[in-house]
Amino acid sequence: MSYTTLLVPVEAEPEIDCRLSLAIDLANRFDVRLIGVGAELWRTWITGGDFDDGYGSAAIYAAETAAIAADLQHAKAKFDAASVAVQQGSEWRSGIQFPILEAAAEARAADLVVTSPSRRHGRSAYNVATPAALVLQTGRPVLVVPADATSLQLDRVLVAWKDTREARRAVADALPILKRAKAILVAEICAHAEAPAAEARLADVAQYLLRHGVRAATRVGHEERDVSSAQQLFELADQHAADLIVAGAYGHSRLGEWIFGGVTRALLAQTHRAVLLSH
Repeated sequence: MSYTTLLVPVEAEPEIDCRLSLAIDLANRFDVRLIGVGAELWRTWITGGDFDDGYGSAAIYAAETAAIAADLQHAKAKFDAASVAVQQGSEWRSGIQFPILEAAAEARAADLVVTSPSRRHGRSAYNVATPAALVLQTGRPVLVVPADATSLQLDRVLVAWKDTREARRAVADALPILKRAKAILVAEICAHAEAPAAEARLADVAQYLLRHGVRAATRVGHEERDVSSAQQLFELADQHAADLIVAGAYGHSRLGEWIFGGVTRALLAQTHRAVLLSH
């Protein structure tokens, strides 16, 4: 497997777009095409009454449409100016639509979505597609990078293994990155009684990767009473000096993740290390 096309959501602000700079850098490192996607939707919904025959609603609609068109034009201009550096070419796609719906639709043409926490003022679902929404709705792996990163080291990778569909997909989705990495650790955190079974699972994953030309070390971590699995995972990442964590996302229901906490939530909440998530 190899990547051929990356997709990056582009917003009208900020003017200095670290996310876009990083996506361009990755596109050139992987020698792929880059798609930029912009979208916004009206925030004000008004039904006109008999007193104005709908003229007030029409004026508001026209004003908001003009503001959105200006934002999208600005985002496009920013993308066009920066993406001339993409060696394999680029293209712009946009729509007056919820950003997550536009990004999810356009992701059909991409192998990997590159995003970061938004720094836009007044951000909402009307003008921003959040990393969590992209993970759940695009059907593509999502690389979430720190908001201020303009390039990304991918030499050392931690694969957070759990024997789920999402984790298996994440490993396969990350293969182009893993093939370039210099040090890969596949780790599973489990109860003490599960350690032998976990070691066997990790051996299978390591063999799978080896058949794809990727050498990986494995490690089983034991659950600790007063330390969350997410915290143990971050400690492993620090010990491994990981540039990137690869993981399956929302192996449990999203509601359960957000009510009780979970690894996906913790991965999206931390801000200093890149994560590749597949759902």
